[in-house]
Amino acid sequence: MKLQVFLNQPFFYLDSQKNKGIYIVSSTIFVLFFLILFQPYGITEELNNPVNSIISIALFFLTISFCTFLGLCFSQFFLIPIFNFHKVSNKEYIFWLFIEALLITLIYFIFSFFIPDLGNDFENELNIFFQLKNYFRCLTVLLFPFFGTIIYVLIKELNHEIQVLENEIYMFQDVYKTSNASKEHPVLIYDENKNIELELQIDDFLYAESSNQYVLIYYSNANSIKKHLVRARLKTIVKTLKHFPVEQCHRSYAINLLHVKSLIRKDGKTYLIMNTIKNKEIPVSKSYLNSIKKRILNS
Repeated sequence: MKLQVFLNQPFFYLDSQKNKGIYIVSSTIFVLFFLILFQPYGITEELNNPVNSIISIALFFLTISFCTFLGLCFSQFFLIPIFNFHKVSNKEYIFWLFIEALLITLIYFIFSFFIPDLGNDFENELNIFFQLKNYFRCLTVLLFPFFGTIIYVLIKELNHEIQVLENEIYMFQDVYKTSNASKEHPVLIYDENKNIELELQIDDFLYAESSNQYVLIYYSNANSIKKHLVRARLKTIVKTLKHFPVEQCHRSYAINLLHVKSLIRKDGKTYLIMNTIKNKEIPVSKSYLNSIKKRILNS
């Protein structure tokens, strides 16, 4: 996907209260552990400074975490509704991320009047350049949980979408099998010269795999899996089988939806798992997945 297309897409990742909560809590925890484990921005030197007591060090880390929590809560549950910052694009929401980092920095600045920074050098807090550095530090650290939350939401949405489609396929299979449509006409596979190469019942047709000018037809016969090579284009075969539950799912594959057992995602790709061939994974392209959805919903 091109960057410009992504930036113009609607930002929906933090629409629900649950996702907002995940973003806020994960950011708070991430900031705390990130600063403790990696000790960036000169924190290591401050921790080794004898001027800083254990209590002041603990207050320092807890204050930053609390300011992160308070700032994000104020942003997500108060400011966004007030400014009606809903249904915006990804590009527009990135701008809001800058606002959230500024808000957290301001809250931490206010707290610094009551809870001194490490080293008891309060005069630094009043330095504009010091606060600018704090702002960009805050923005940099906030990026990790922000994009982490987006990835989590995307994975959750994809898994939900797959589960819904899987259930719809099961319903489609039940409707088709009970309609006796599978027994009315045989499946006829033609070659490029329109000669009949293979005649099957729809229940026996499994899937087709394209290779250059040929298509390999997989079908069941006497409890075994058979293969038949046909000189034809996959697109043409799928077109002739449009009245059957056979759908192209990839540029090189077409599958009988009656033999789909489940859908899985692996390494960022979607696969159809067949119930007739053990461990057989048929790849699914996104464009063809949408076609399968339409076919199921319109059946």
